Amino acid sequence: MRSVYFRKIPVLLLLASVSGAQQPAQPSPQIKSLIAALAGRWSTTERYEKMYLTPNGGIGKGTQFFRAGPGGFTLLEDYHSKTPAGELFGVGILWWDETQGLQHIWCINVYPAGCEMFPPPPQPGPKWDGKQLVIQFEQEQDRKKLVWREAVSNIKPESFTQTVDIGEPDHPLNRWLTIHATRIHAPATPGK
Repeated sequence: MRSVYFRKIPVLLLLASVSGAQQPAQPSPQIKSLIAALAGRWSTTERYEKMYLTPNGGIGKGTQFFRAGPGGFTLLEDYHSKTPAGELFGVGILWWDETQGLQHIWCINVYPAGCEMFPPPPQPGPKWDGKQLVIQFEQEQDRKKLVWREAVSNIKPESFTQTVDIGEPDHPLNRWLTIHATRIHAPATPGK
């Protein structure tokens, strides 16, 4: 009887192809594109108009940190700011759902439940066209419907603008918040 020797790697490859094993999932192009556009640390200057949570308006200052989640399947955001409405701490997660498109959950210290889908289902998720990220939804407040439109636009390697407009459906929206973000560069490492 003749003995046959198989090297482990080709046998594993053969078994994988015979069994129909699928290749590991890869991050979506949409998430890869978002990560490429926004990853990094940003210093923010925030202008609040006299409406919504800031009846006296005012200026806020803070930081945003965007980074890829494990395996690059999500875009994670850490947010901290001192605003006219108080000190805010937030965490966001954006991911791609094959059936529903881009999805987003937002957790912030002013939410009674801590975290919410943003926009809430069944409303459509955020839209990313490679240049601008837009989150728009309707909500009810004080028995009145309101439209919330948040946009991250004018994205450049060193800066971006984030705006929030609020208003009634079928009416022009009013600017509540404008954030100007500037990239924070890591300090130079001595000897490099």
